[in-house]
Amino acid sequence: MTEPLNGALSFTQSAERVVAYLNEHTPLTDWSVSRVTNGEQIHVHVHHDQVISVGDRVDWHESFCSRMSAGAAHVVPDSRQDPQYADLRASQRVGSYAGYTIRDDDGALFGVLCGVRETPLTEGETVDEELIRLLSELLASQLELSRGIDRERRRIAIADALAHTDALTGLLNRRGWNRVLADAQERVDAFGDPVSVAIIDLNGLKGVNDTQGHVAGDRLLTQAAEALNAATTQVHRVARIGGDEFAILANGVTTREAASHFARFNAELENAGVSAAMGVAAAVPGLATLADAVALADRAMYERKPEAHR
Repeated sequence: MTEPLNGALSFTQSAERVVAYLNEHTPLTDWSVSRVTNGEQIHVHVHHDQVISVGDRVDWHESFCSRMSAGAAHVVPDSRQDPQYADLRASQRVGSYAGYTIRDDDGALFGVLCGVRETPLTEGETVDEELIRLLSELLASQLELSRGIDRERRRIAIADALAHTDALTGLLNRRGWNRVLADAQERVDAFGDPVSVAIIDLNGLKGVNDTQGHVAGDRLLTQAAEALNAATTQVHRVARIGGDEFAILANGVTTREAASHFARFNAELENAGVSAAMGVAAAVPGLATLADAVALADRAMYERKPEAHR
């Protein structure tokens, strides 16, 4: 049976072929397809030699690519002598540069196809600006196609995940949660989509079960689920993944935003009179998978639990 089209994989393959080709056919040593989101530029698909690695994150407004996207030159033979780039701190590390923006399927900025080298270009070395522009446009076309393919595939996958629910709370169960994580990981790897998670553990459930009975314990669990649901929007998926443990996935939320973003869930729990500990973390392409983020969030949650409830 023919494997269904996978837009995330198709974009990954296209991006990696482009950066490998440019690394081989231009004098610049490092090429990247990066994602720009919430003030950060994250390098997702990289042909690394000297300067850039997968997972590197930089302040967008301090980057060469930001200057280029605002109208500065697309090809910079000597950044330290170029008045449009010389004042950037990155020019101390990057001697030459080339880049073009990549647009997402909604027309917004997705990221940048860019290349760098530690040293300036020498006499006779050139980078074909028209080639970089053409390849960035081809990647934008591939991105639009890939997003369209994955939109339908994801709709089916999410519908399947949502069919796996916890009988008591109606939230996703562990199986549904794992499927949601797998879908999100594909988007992190291919597109650099920002995704964060929170792990929540209720305080005192065992004591309630022991002193008031399991009916009261179940009532506490449903109160917690209702409070978490009250804070959700369309970017969230909420699951009960253990006896008194809940998990939340938030699409579009970066590392720097995670703590403040998930505060809304803590507030709803407090309003419902539910005591709980929460830990949060984010996936970072090339550095931390969603499984890593879950483990980090779980560790942070445990550190926040009162001693009596550990």
